[in-house]
Amino acid sequence: MFKFPNLDVAEQLGITPICMASDFEIWTHLVTPTVKGLLGPILSQAAPETLDTMEGKFPGDEVSNLNDHRLYGGKTGFVRFPYAYSYYKTLNGAFIIKRDGVKFEAFCWYGETGRSPELILKAALRDRRFDGTVRANDTALVEFPYDDPKFNTPLHPQLKSVELSIYGFMPGSRILDATGEPEFDRFVASPFSFLDRPDLFLTYFKRAWNTKRSPGQFAAPIKDVASHSLPGFERIARAHGYDVIEMAASHYHVAKWAQSGGYVFSSAAQAQMFAAIQVGLASIRAAGYPLTRTQQSWACVVQNLPVERIPEGLNMNGPTWMQDNLGQQCLWVHKPLTDKARGLLTPP
Repeated sequence: MFKFPNLDVAEQLGITPICMASDFEIWTHLVTPTVKGLLGPILSQAAPETLDTMEGKFPGDEVSNLNDHRLYGGKTGFVRFPYAYSYYKTLNGAFIIKRDGVKFEAFCWYGETGRSPELILKAALRDRRFDGTVRANDTALVEFPYDDPKFNTPLHPQLKSVELSIYGFMPGSRILDATGEPEFDRFVASPFSFLDRPDLFLTYFKRAWNTKRSPGQFAAPIKDVASHSLPGFERIARAHGYDVIEMAASHYHVAKWAQSGGYVFSSAAQAQMFAAIQVGLASIRAAGYPLTRTQQSWACVVQNLPVERIPEGLNMNGPTWMQDNLGQQCLWVHKPLTDKARGLLTPP
């Protein structure tokens, strides 16, 4: 008699453990006390929905369609895989969770969602099993592609891995709000996108240099996000059976934050480049240019200019920053969560 194989249908369809994280877990472990204080208590919950449209409930609530899937007879504006949508009204805003088979994203909005609210916290965990393939881009909850096998192949085929991402800024603190200059706001948010215009880059770089805003920080950070989020992410990842947790360190201060939490570089070559950057920063300080932590991050960014355009005193003579947040090359760092991962992963 023919013996039929046992099929793991959820596995075949890409239903991963992280999408089973509950709303309670996410609220408890990832929404910081400061953010909860800003939002106020949860007052009500809307009926859960399953959506398949790119359009959100309000501006800023949209999702993506990186692989440009065309559904319902070739219509645009729809996504390949639907996503679950949970909406909680709070006293001063809203708490929203979106999840599909490989990722959840939690959003904390300050202000009425019908009246231009501000996003003050965004926290997400994403299963990396499809990275390095086109399937990685099918989730409507990713804004950047992960299909490049050179830059985004998962750490180890025997390990379950999940990537964290976090965003947290105080309401009313955007550079745009203070200056009325959208281009300067965009520069601080994404300085590498200005490298093709070095004169403009340097104009804005000189302005940013003496501020307390690091690259990427177009608004004032919420202080307890840094201390609260890493342990929270790790609790959720462990609870759902993951062996390793990862992040892509966008800037120098992010990489240092990750290191302080026990994360190590995934690539030996990138670890060596980071070490060269630290030597370069030390040489700048030794030459009489004291650097704040914010300035350290900006000094790393400016290394990606043509060498002749790097400002005097800031040239590190070789190393460049490895993640420009434009292409798919990431500065991956990771932290083993299980004995299995610690046995299979050797720090570079």
